[in-house]
Amino acid sequence: MSESFISSRASRAERLEPMAEKVAQSAARLQQIEDGTPEQARAFRAERGNPFAPQAVQLAEIKDLQIPLSRGSVRVRSYLPPGLESDKLPCLIFYHGGGYVLSTVDDYDTVTQRIALYGGCRVLSVDYELAPANKIGSIHQDGFEVYRWVREHAAELGIDPQRIALGGDSAGGNLTVAVTHACKQSAYPQAAFQVLLYPSVDLSMRFPSIDEFATGYFLTRKGMAWFRSHYLESPAQADDPELRFLDKDLSGLPPAYVITAGFDPLRDEGQAYADRLAECGVAVKHACYTDMIHAFISFAGGIEAGEHALQRIGDELRSALAS
Repeated sequence: MSESFISSRASRAERLEPMAEKVAQSAARLQQIEDGTPEQARAFRAERGNPFAPQAVQLAEIKDLQIPLSRGSVRVRSYLPPGLESDKLPCLIFYHGGGYVLSTVDDYDTVTQRIALYGGCRVLSVDYELAPANKIGSIHQDGFEVYRWVREHAAELGIDPQRIALGGDSAGGNLTVAVTHACKQSAYPQAAFQVLLYPSVDLSMRFPSIDEFATGYFLTRKGMAWFRSHYLESPAQADDPELRFLDKDLSGLPPAYVITAGFDPLRDEGQAYADRLAECGVAVKHACYTDMIHAFISFAGGIEAGEHALQRIGDELRSALAS
């Protein structure tokens, strides 16, 4: 793909890339998530699948683990690429998207396979409990406990505790951000790096791109409100100071790689968070794929830019987690 469609600032191209437009138009013709229950949305997604998911790749090992939490345990899928022989490997803990209501590690399986391969690191993909049974505060706490457990059991996992990155897309980006802030608040050691893929960081939904791309671009404003109605304790919680990450002191957080999409309702808040990190002295790189929609990396099997972004994520991880 042409690098001319990637910008260091959030912006939109003149038009959508054709495959991204096809995905967006197809999504607009389907039943919208806000017209049903979480159970109905999950069942529909499971039945339909993702015809544009990335292709699987050959790895040395894929296995599921159970990590204990203070309120139970969580399934984590471990991916190990071929050719890594050290007993102190770099690692990415990945939190998937889906608005805290939808998706599992299974839905992201080939995405995380490719990140492991391109990043040359173990990937631990976290199957955290979903809303509405679990609200955002509990999900954030579980995400932090997973990171803490992995770091404290790094030796038995064959991981270098000094070379652990955190990352996620959309709601998973929000969870990544929450974990970094939990580390800062509790004076717990930070991860070495963070990867934020079109992250949700402003739950008040006040940025211009949310109105600009309210309908017709895969993620919709009504869909975002539906997600919020399930993962927030109440609408007022969106303005809880604990969740207003853009208002916090971001100094001391891990270096970051931020990806946004030009036709994404979350585009502007992703740019704003990258800017705030830089203002607070955090090293940050930002790449806006200007002709893309939200979640385009999940469609890397059909959208060339998604595969390109996966390779760039791998490159950033290799550089940030080099021994």
